[in-house]
Amino acid sequence: MVRAGGYAGVRGGRRRWWLWIAWPLAVSAVLAIEWALLHERIEADIALLLASGRDTAATPEPTRPLPPLPAAPAPPTAGTVDGVDLRTVRTCGPGQDCLVRIHVGLRPTAEPLTVAWALRLDDLCAGTGSTLVDGSVTVPAGGDRADVVAAVRVPDTAATALTAVTGGPGVAASPAVRVPPTGGCTP
Repeated sequence: MVRAGGYAGVRGGRRRWWLWIAWPLAVSAVLAIEWALLHERIEADIALLLASGRDTAATPEPTRPLPPLPAAPAPPTAGTVDGVDLRTVRTCGPGQDCLVRIHVGLRPTAEPLTVAWALRLDDLCAGTGSTLVDGSVTVPAGGDRADVVAAVRVPDTAATALTAVTGGPGVAASPAVRVPPTGGCTP
């Protein structure tokens, strides 16, 4: 009896030792294949996000007077929100799809947070504004940031401004960003 019980225990242990080697090898193989196929795309996407809002191309001088940017609809910080930053990923203009990056800096908390955000569009010539798109993102406990990349359609108007606003865990807003950067109004 002892022999059968001891043998089964050893045999079961010997049967599974290869799993301890196979799983790390399989995961390593998948990561290596992904890196081989996608590393240039991943590097390009990271570089694009890091360079967002920092176009090196010279922007032409405005041909019409630039209207003032709207006042922020909320303070720059509130509650656990340390700040809100909005950048266009690439230069965009009226009537185009515009890719924007919203970064919300947070004070880490012991609980997960749901960060509600909205992108406000102001028509600088007409003096009107509305919410263009909104959403939310969950940040794990201890997280210090929420980052969102969103595609929005900018209306075909001469001068607009985009502002990112959080709705929770605190109501805060980014400074307004002019779209297009040189858009002016007809006097």
